Amino acid sequence: MTKVFILKLNESDNTPDFIVQLLRYIPEEGRLRVKDRLNNNSKLQTIAGELLARYSAGQYTGNSKQEIDLGVGEKGKPFIRNLQNVHFNISHSGHYVVCAVASTEIGIDVERVRKANLRIAERFFSSSEVHDLMELDESERIQYFITLWTIKESYLKAIGRGLTQHLNSFTVCKNSDSYFLIGDEEAEKYCVELHQLTSDYKMAVCTLQPYSACEICYVSFENISSSLPTYP
Repeated sequence: MTKVFILKLNESDNTPDFIVQLLRYIPEEGRLRVKDRLNNNSKLQTIAGELLARYSAGQYTGNSKQEIDLGVGEKGKPFIRNLQNVHFNISHSGHYVVCAVASTEIGIDVERVRKANLRIAERFFSSSEVHDLMELDESERIQYFITLWTIKESYLKAIGRGLTQHLNSFTVCKNSDSYFLIGDEEAEKYCVELHQLTSDYKMAVCTLQPYSACEICYVSFENISSSLPTYP
């Protein structure tokens, strides 16, 4: 079973006082990851991601008081040191922070739909994807470009390689309202699920097959803070 937890940030959250309050729920190692962030918005997103990961893992195990020892792998993928059979991945963009939790490797990506230079597709997408993109009406291209990018990112995050594996090394194909990966033996072992959170945000979740629909849970900082321990 895969669970996805979604946290929406509000403008009122982006204040120094609120950030200080949230840091009470993060141990020292996590606070160090926040320290180097350049502005309040970046700090808030980083803190929210850490808190959401801790909350999500506790909810997934059915023990909200479960001690969660977060670490970061060699290629930057986060993991839980003290829970071998619980895997998670986080992503944030704009007003949204999301976390996916499963019993196997998992990746998630959320992207805000925005203007993009479609020439980027020629560099990063497979020839088949570029063809599919350019066959669309101009008004639909940005939406599909973001769809492809979000799905691809979710897969690379699932396998824990980030952009060390090129985006055009596999192809995203659409079949009706579903998407699947081809062109790479490893990629074909994964399945993807796309969600349109709002007209401005897309989210993709990538897990090992067999496919099973994600359980989506919307949460608030109040939900999170009421479930997590505080640290000195």
